[in-house]
Amino acid sequence: MKKIILKEDFDAEVQIFLDFLNNKEYPQHRNIIFSNFPELKEKIEFHIGNEKNIIEKFLKDARENNKSKIQESVLFIRKEIEKNGAKTLEILAKLMDYTWKPSEEDYFLVPTIFPLSPFKKNTFYFSIYKSLKGNTEYPKVLAVSAHEISHMIFFDILKDKNIGIGQELLYFIKELIAPILVYQNDFDNIFKKEIVGNYNVLEIYLEKDGKVIKAFDYFLEIFIKNKSEGKNFNTFLDEMISVCKEIESDIKDKKAFDNKYGMQIMKEPELLEKFREPIKLR
Repeated sequence: MKKIILKEDFDAEVQIFLDFLNNKEYPQHRNIIFSNFPELKEKIEFHIGNEKNIIEKFLKDARENNKSKIQESVLFIRKEIEKNGAKTLEILAKLMDYTWKPSEEDYFLVPTIFPLSPFKKNTFYFSIYKSLKGNTEYPKVLAVSAHEISHMIFFDILKDKNIGIGQELLYFIKELIAPILVYQNDFDNIFKKEIVGNYNVLEIYLEKDGKVIKAFDYFLEIFIKNKSEGKNFNTFLDEMISVCKEIESDIKDKKAFDNKYGMQIMKEPELLEKFREPIKLR
């Protein structure tokens, strides 16, 4: 059975900041980082110097100034992983009808003050940004872990199926599958049942036969129905991919809208209303 292993990695944290600050495919990431760290924005934009060096010093100072809170946060996360990390993986694998290959490595959780929780290969970066604001408890850590690890398993399943999917469609599907899985009752004894996901997917609506429904709810119903009928995860995935491929151009439009406005969508009612305009299913 695979494990979730907590690992601290300062160099990786620096690289995550660099990667997301300069990701041309998702320009809003830079705005998200700077909105959470305005002082970093000032240092990068108004000081001449190597960006990596600026980030390294900034993170070292931030970590030193909040050392005790960060240590408390890491301790809390470690206890949660030791208590229910293995059980979380077991349930997730069962929901996805997935069996690990002997050659696959364990999963590594790297606590970071980065404001997002991305993943890369078999490592995911869990945000403890709120430690800088005094918060040291993270009851959602295993829910977020299941969310991120589901992406890794999803990619492995796609590789085995030899299916090619466009970038925007891939993002849409994986960011719907993850919260659908985490929302299952199977996790009730481990973490609080709630939808854990990204607004730029969870706020997308679909329309079919005159009925408007959130994309999350639409595919959740299919997942639960398939599960009750004894169908496996691959059947659900094939059906989901088939539906989504028919609306791929609409999904690309939603992503372009998100890239343009980012978190302003959730702050300005007119933008949110526009973003929520339903995609008509073919």
